[in-house]
Amino acid sequence: MFLSKRSGGIYYVFYNNPQGKRTCISTRAKKKSDAMKFLTRFREEIKKRESTGIISIRLSEFINKFRSHSAYAHSYSTSKDYISELNQFAKFTSNIHINEITQKNVNEYLRERGKISVYTSSKALRYLKSIFNWAIIEQYLTENPCKNIKPIKTPEKQPLFLSEKDFETLINSVKEKDLKDVIIFAANTGLRKMEILTLEWTQINLRDRYAILDNNNGHTTKSKRVRTVPLNQKAMEIVQDRKKLNNNLVFTYNGESLNPYFACKKFKKYAIKAGLNPMLKFHSLRHTFASWLVQRGISLYQVSKLLGHSDIKTTETYSHLSPENFRSAVDSLN
Repeated sequence: MFLSKRSGGIYYVFYNNPQGKRTCISTRAKKKSDAMKFLTRFREEIKKRESTGIISIRLSEFINKFRSHSAYAHSYSTSKDYISELNQFAKFTSNIHINEITQKNVNEYLRERGKISVYTSSKALRYLKSIFNWAIIEQYLTENPCKNIKPIKTPEKQPLFLSEKDFETLINSVKEKDLKDVIIFAANTGLRKMEILTLEWTQINLRDRYAILDNNNGHTTKSKRVRTVPLNQKAMEIVQDRKKLNNNLVFTYNGESLNPYFACKKFKKYAIKAGLNPMLKFHSLRHTFASWLVQRGISLYQVSKLLGHSDIKTTETYSHLSPENFRSAVDSLN
């Protein structure tokens, strides 16, 4: 193991990896004294790896391993987000070895992501922390470099939802019955997009009027828990009518499974066509369901259970929609 100055005046440490292949790592230092400090720390890190059995691989290789894990541990869209974030982090850190990642690396990356928005950097931290926790389990790390980084607080935003009048306008603009059925069902059940598009008839109880999300249809709920969702009259009318189609899936499009991205694109198209807020997206139907319930005086606890939130704090984002509850509390002082 030795130091060598390369083009640009940066010192590099050259060493043999566990496979016996000569490789190098940048000290990011131009002063030899700083490079020597790095070399001392790196020697200690190498000894630590050897004693703990830590596997040393570059981020690009780690991404491929994490992708396999994420494919079955997360939904398709969540897995895609994780991999995207990890790819960006690898590019930002010049594809360093995963066990060479420091808290400083992460903080610098978060500041860069923060240039987009505080929400972007907050999400990046959550994703990286989760990813590195898995890396510890798989013996790629001994410690999570995000461990001492405090969660990034984000300003609370009012969820975007449809008023009943706007919802009626939207429905009247949708031409395809298959898509209209999905939209009405979503607004009346609060189910997530993939919970609806993968819903099978074995999960529908027509006699007792409920749908059960049992994780047995190839799709796992976000909380990983089984959830029973009662069906109101409008939702029941939709499923009873679709029962005639004799398909394994409750919701299809022209007899085929409905692609989630196609559904989102169509929803956005019709929302704009109806002259509604262009920021509306398919997930806004879930917000619409929750908002309508809260406006009718349904407790946040009940709404939380219907939505399948694992923490009622998530549901509290709708609390501003029930001002009468607070008014009655204040009026009690009269």
